[in-house]
Amino acid sequence: MNASPARARPALALLLAAALSLAGASARAQPSKRACAAAYERAQGLRRDGKLIAAREALIACSQPTCPAAAVADCGPWLAEVEKSLPSVVIAAREAGGRERLDVRVLVDGRLLAAALDGKALPVDPGPHTFRYEPAGGPAVEERVLIREGEKNRAITVILGAPPAGGPSSPRPIVAPAAPGAPPSNAPSAPSPSVPSAPPPAAPPLAASSAPPPSTPPPSAPSASSAPRPAAPPRAAPAAPPAGPAVPPLAWAAGGVGVAGLGVFAVVGALSLDAEAELRATCAPRCPRDDVRAIRVQHAVADVGLGVGVVALGAAAWLYLTRPAAATSPPARASALRPALRPLVAGASAGVEGAF
Repeated sequence: MNASPARARPALALLLAAALSLAGASARAQPSKRACAAAYERAQGLRRDGKLIAAREALIACSQPTCPAAAVADCGPWLAEVEKSLPSVVIAAREAGGRERLDVRVLVDGRLLAAALDGKALPVDPGPHTFRYEPAGGPAVEERVLIREGEKNRAITVILGAPPAGGPSSPRPIVAPAAPGAPPSNAPSAPSPSVPSAPPPAAPPLAASSAPPPSTPPPSAPSASSAPRPAAPPRAAPAAPPAGPAVPPLAWAAGGVGVAGLGVFAVVGALSLDAEAELRATCAPRCPRDDVRAIRVQHAVADVGLGVGVVALGAAAWLYLTRPAAATSPPARASALRPALRPLVAGASAGVEGAF
């Protein structure tokens, strides 16, 4: 009777340990599911903002086998798309002389990208970034680089120690013009008066020649052909022809009235003559008074139009000929006429010649 309780105690201990392990596993699985859900949501926002490096880490977290199957089904394909779109760069640094440097630290937007250069591709988020290269010895170099999405293994080479592009060049010395008879500015300066200079060596004496020196002919007077000729005066440019006088507006108005008056005379006169001819053929000499009166009115209107047209055209011509600009125009050159007598083989000819 006492043996059965003793045998049951180890079994109870095993059951208790199994229950505790299951409770711990469930407790550990609960935070894992919450972390998967948070990584799932965070990956979508990071991918939308273009932060592909952080989105890749979140997608790796939510695609683990311990995460729910629905999250794994979405995070796996998303991770492949992010890996395809994530750009990378391969950075090389050289000195101005061409020697390659490896001890260069690279920072992107103030964050460390590489502690040294090893030739490996480095992932960078797409967009404009400020790359800063800090060699172990020497000044740092910064440049602005645009990283494009999906661009893999882009080669970037930086030149260390090179002068900045477009920097001011060293000014050249300004040489003032030398005075007449003064030595040039780049000639060596004269020795100091305190240091005596050695006299120049004397030239060796020339051997006497038995032949007399050639006599130089006396200078002859310059010929008329070799004398310098005076420069011809510059030819003046031809003056532009004066602009024609402007037609006054009143002349245009009078001309228009004259043309209109002549038009009235022509039209109304033709109509009146046609009506008069018709009356003469049909009812003359006993035509209705109204018809005769109408023809007389048309004759009067035609006469008035003729008079107005003639007067207006005469006024327009007068205004044009007496305009102020016409008075200032230069007068025409008077014709120079002169008698001419020319002998011929068979006699002589007499006449008048000149410019008109």
